[in-house]
Amino acid sequence: MRIGIYTAAMGAKAQEKRLEIVSNNIANAGTAGFKKEVVRFEDFLFPTSSPNLEQGSIKATGNQLDIALSGEGFLKVQTDQGVLYTRTGNLSLNRAGTLITQEGWPVLGKGGPISVNSGNATLRIETNGQVFDGDQNIGSLVLVKFPPKTPLARVKNGYFKPADTQRTSTEPANCVVEQGALEEPNFNVVQEMTQMIDAMRNFEAYHKIIQSFEQVDSQLTNKFASQ
Repeated sequence: MRIGIYTAAMGAKAQEKRLEIVSNNIANAGTAGFKKEVVRFEDFLFPTSSPNLEQGSIKATGNQLDIALSGEGFLKVQTDQGVLYTRTGNLSLNRAGTLITQEGWPVLGKGGPISVNSGNATLRIETNGQVFDGDQNIGSLVLVKFPPKTPLARVKNGYFKPADTQRTSTEPANCVVEQGALEEPNFNVVQEMTQMIDAMRNFEAYHKIIQSFEQVDSQLTNKFASQ
């Protein structure tokens, strides 16, 4: 009986983890470039998760400071946690004219942060990442990719870093920058909602099993106590 209740408890814990991850995916349905997290049950005792890095659809925005990456590749960003990587391209300019993310972190060019003198009206970003302020070339976005099967750890919702810090990045051969567009999250909200409902139902089923075992234990305890 103990084995049964422990098995049900582990099942409930696994579904709780699944529910947590699916809920986070849904919460980021409006986050540009977001990569959904996928639960893996390779080990029933310790379910793990990993990001699905498949390409999301590209949507035109008309905003000069929005960029989408088509193909392999990440933007390189200088953050308060060191260098991180992202495909979230809804950028902006700070007061100094530096190209930054929504968190205020500089997007790195090949010579460091990129500064725009004339504002976003004259900003032009070519498909190869070259950045122009009017006719002046002011830098080039650092676009990187990692070797196949490199595990990437999610640091924040739209930011990653290689789990193995010894892994070195390379320049992607097929990454195209699209100005005035954003990459949408790479999942279907309806499908994720279905996953959430399924996880909730499974969790409730395991919880009922646990309650049944507890009731049997209570009945047996009362029976032996009365003898």
